[in-house]
Amino acid sequence: MHMIIRFSAGLCRLLSFIGGAAVVLMMLHVTLDVVLLNLFRVSMNTTPEIVARYYMVAVAFLPLGWLTLRNQMISVELLDFVLPKRLRENLDVLIALTGTLIYGMLTYATWFKALREMRSGSFVELVRFQMPVWHSHFLVPIGFGAATLACALMTIVLLSPRSRELLASHIGEDTE
Repeated sequence: MHMIIRFSAGLCRLLSFIGGAAVVLMMLHVTLDVVLLNLFRVSMNTTPEIVARYYMVAVAFLPLGWLTLRNQMISVELLDFVLPKRLRENLDVLIALTGTLIYGMLTYATWFKALREMRSGSFVELVRFQMPVWHSHFLVPIGFGAATLACALMTIVLLSPRSRELLASHIGEDTE
């Protein structure tokens, strides 16, 4: 179990770092485009497409697993405080299982979509050339796959106090 938790936490953390790097690269790319346009009247025509199809996709999907492991996803708890502790714990397990199933289905569907885009060699038609964009379609199932793994792991962690301590040690949190 220790190896599974270690692998999952490491993978989700790595994908989250890549998503964070995409934010920095996007900022630098857009800044360079603005500077080149204002100082030298040179425009990088591909900036909007690269931002929309690569950077933003990485930022949106790659950190999903890490956010799930750290329990930092947005949640609404309208009646949580009035429920008995045992019922809340059971609901948390049910939610983790449901998340595993939903993320698993999204991973499955988007993986095959990415394969179709790769086979067709999808691209964006720009003024002077065709920019391939099929690569970015693989970021979505990778992010959903990590979230699937994280939800499955959270299900196990919610059922096992020992696993909870192991996970907390790998994601840098204190156990509750």
